[in-house]
Amino acid sequence: LDESLKKEIYDACRTIVHHEDAFIDLAFEMGNIEGLTAEQVKTYIRWIANRRLSQLRLKEIYEVKENPLTWLDDMLNGVEHMNFFEGRATEYSKASTKGSWVEAFEFTK
Repeated sequence: LDESLKKEIYDACRTIVHHEDAFIDLAFEMGNIEGLTAEQVKTYIRWIANRRLSQLRLKEIYEVKENPLTWLDDMLNGVEHMNFFEGRATEYSKASTKGSWVEAFEFTK
């Protein structure tokens, strides 16, 4: 990555965190939620921002070294359970998974 692109990414990251802070302030305008404060959420946003920068092999810019809301990751990344009656039967579509990509898109010619 060249320096101008890195700067653009860092600027975008700071802007996004700033907007998240404004939203958090608005959401917590009437006070904290039981078991969750605005400051905890802001710290979590910075932790996520650092993770995204790190995934791009860029330096972290916020002084947050640990996930402040570990339980939130469990909720966000946990197993989703489907309502049986709203689910889609996949057994019927197995035939459509056979063949090649070329065959799958022949009808578009």
